[in-house]
Amino acid sequence: MAPSPVESPSYIDSSIRSFLVNLAGKSTEPAGGAALALAAASAAALVSLTCHAGISALARGGGEADDTRALEACQFGGQALSERIQHLIDEDVVAYHEVTRALRLPHSTTEAGRARKEALDRALRGAIEVPLEVASAGLEILELVLDVEPTVHPPAFGDLAAAAHLAEAAVKGSLRNALLNAAALADEAFSAEARARIDVLDARLKRLAGMILAAFESPGAVE
Repeated sequence: MAPSPVESPSYIDSSIRSFLVNLAGKSTEPAGGAALALAAASAAALVSLTCHAGISALARGGGEADDTRALEACQFGGQALSERIQHLIDEDVVAYHEVTRALRLPHSTTEAGRARKEALDRALRGAIEVPLEVASAGLEILELVLDVEPTVHPPAFGDLAAAAHLAEAAVKGSLRNALLNAAALADEAFSAEARARIDVLDARLKRLAGMILAAFESPGAVE
């Protein structure tokens, strides 16, 4: 009989203090993946905040309608991304639970060992998909940062920069977690496919990070 699904936790509904206490505690959850998802969700929220500041500034100064519409689209995009990523915090914990439960399965006989190996590969696939989702969302955040940067309201530039740094860290860490889990797979074909996906996302990250660095170093970025 297949084991019952792991019950989903509710860290997204807990306080920041509670989350950090659990993160620093003796329990193995939440851990790095959930922390990276929280960083990405925070980055998306900061993009939305930056857009809101820009919209307000344009309203006070009689800015162009096209600029306002562009910022509104980015603001809604940031909000949607943040909400989507928040759920990945709990999904990461569930994926980790599945892996640890599979590792604890008996494997003293050939049949038990085969069943454990299959269960572990199923769990590892989930533990690859969640960080890849966080990484993909983080890349979307970086694209929003580039969209917002030309019209950023100067007092909010620090918030936009924080969003970029958080998103980049979340993508890097999530890709690393996915790579570690891919290396543990017995299914070599799926492992190779996962590594190829990771390579594509990593190349995209490097391109976006370079573009953001150039944009932030240009004199117009903070004027």
